Amino acid sequence: MLQERATPLLAEHRELGARLTDFGGWQMPLQYTGVISEHNAVRSAAGVFDVSHLGKLRVAGTTSEEALQRTLTADVAALVPGRATYSLVLTEDGGCIDDVFVYRLSEREWLVVPNASNVTAVAEAIAEAGADPVDDWDRFAILALQGPRSIELFETAWPGFGVHRLALHAWDELEFDTGTGLVARTGYTGERGVEMYVPAGSAATVFHRLLALGATPAGLGARDTLRLEMGYALYGHEITREVNPLEAGLGWVLAWDTPFRGREALEKVRADKPARKLFGVRCMSRGIPRQGHSVVAGGSALGEVTSGNFSPTLQTGIALALGPRATAPSPGDEVAIEARGRRIVGVIVKPPFIEKGKK
Repeated sequence: MLQERATPLLAEHRELGARLTDFGGWQMPLQYTGVISEHNAVRSAAGVFDVSHLGKLRVAGTTSEEALQRTLTADVAALVPGRATYSLVLTEDGGCIDDVFVYRLSEREWLVVPNASNVTAVAEAIAEAGADPVDDWDRFAILALQGPRSIELFETAWPGFGVHRLALHAWDELEFDTGTGLVARTGYTGERGVEMYVPAGSAATVFHRLLALGATPAGLGARDTLRLEMGYALYGHEITREVNPLEAGLGWVLAWDTPFRGREALEKVRADKPARKLFGVRCMSRGIPRQGHSVVAGGSALGEVTSGNFSPTLQTGIALALGPRATAPSPGDEVAIEARGRRIVGVIVKPPFIEKGKK
């Protein structure tokens, strides 16, 4: 029988009145005071997210590098300890099993961070490639401190760490009261920030310290609107087993000179050109686009919304959509989104929908 999995901060979320919902089998905060206010706090100051539901697969041993080089699309061998990178895990035919972050902890030890719902699938892919991943799901809480004031708040809380020295995607160890954790210059909002891998026993202390310094508790609802404004892909939406990375605009994640699974299939896609293309829509009339809504123009279907929501920054609906490359619209083209019997007028834009780091 599987052990129940829960964030170390579940009691704190309940005390704050969070609205909880299921994410990959974990009860996680969707929102506290409201998605829009939490979104705006991250864009204007600093917010802290509990993302402890993300996977924590530790991969170690003499076969670890070779196995990860076959499992992940990034050139993991080029990483040095203290660095991390974004990557994909693919099927043999080039579909996306998941997107992950991978941290090189030492010469022969790595931390792979998949989405909560895909931990087993990613672990199986690594095992098939010849390594033995360990699921450290309860070892850390993961706190994402994001926003223009995030670095300032972090330095106030841990003045000796020197977070300014960390480049994007770099990380270093930090001692907490119950053990050693990691602090990485990573995030999913488009704002400055860090992601903290905090030993589970220190999670509540760290969370309350950040709140006391002025960070706003933010739920996963705001995390979704923030990533959508940046045009960042989300598993189950822009990337799935039926969508390959070239269709999703993620060709930059593919290290073509490495032996990743699915490379042969994608080389053919690259030569023939992807069949589909991802594009952005900014709504010009009232209405909220949602996944599955059709994008049309001149009586013809151009594609289907993969992610849609209200943009608190732009004060209008925005969407990412996937459609045939042959009929893909161009930036500036007017389109309509069919939303439950009504049409939302929109214009094609190239994501991101907002300038990075700007409100």
